[in-house]
Amino acid sequence: MKLLIMRHGEAELAAQSDMLRPLTPFGNIQTEHTAKWLLNNNIIAESGVDLALVSPYLRTRQTFNQLDQHIQFKEVEYSQDILPSSIVTLAHDYIDTKISMLDDPQCLMIVSHMPFVSYFIDDLCQKMISPLFATASVAVVDYDPCRSVGELFIHFQGN
Repeated sequence: MKLLIMRHGEAELAAQSDMLRPLTPFGNIQTEHTAKWLLNNNIIAESGVDLALVSPYLRTRQTFNQLDQHIQFKEVEYSQDILPSSIVTLAHDYIDTKISMLDDPQCLMIVSHMPFVSYFIDDLCQKMISPLFATASVAVVDYDPCRSVGELFIHFQGN
């Protein structure tokens, strides 16, 4: 199956709190570009994404809303387990549990933040890759839920 690990689009630098930083207009354009790349390169099947896990921060919710205009999502969950400082091993266990509850899942997407997304790739792939994620970039991981391990297939950094 495919796990799509995405960082939110470009966000404003200042807001009342980090949780409330909105996307910039350019962040919306970046996100739309990533959605189109996923579709045009057949990363996402016609059936869409089985489950999206989205950080509850404003910029990740806005990123997901932009994706949702282009990609079919069967289910979405806003998760406190994928915040910038979340523990990747706990998130990995949680995702394995969610996968086990789905009927033949083909594709899951996570919309989160740096540094979580970088460290999460390391945990999924059991390698010290630590890729840097540009805003609105997405890593595609071929994931084996039976072995609970994946391999980084491609990392789209956008334009």
